[in-house]
Amino acid sequence: MASSVAIEPRRVPLSAMKIGDRAVVVGVELDPTIARRLRALGFTAGTEVTVLRKAPLGDPIEYELRGGRVSIRGTDARHILVDPVE
Repeated sequence: MASSVAIEPRRVPLSAMKIGDRAVVVGVELDPTIARRLRALGFTAGTEVTVLRKAPLGDPIEYELRGGRVSIRGTDARHILVDPVE
């Protein structure tokens, strides 16, 4: 008999993801003004995000979400919590 154990998703900051990784946004934990701007760009709970590329020095980072591409600073990406998609 198989037990049904719920596995808690592994939440990480978006900045920890590598190029090609996909994740689902859980939330934004940041100053309300900046959080509002990030949500306006599409970083809302339940949105799937793919890491496309990083600038030569690692910042900014380009993401694909909601059919478009967005580049944000790594300092902002650290405050976006995501669940990686396997």
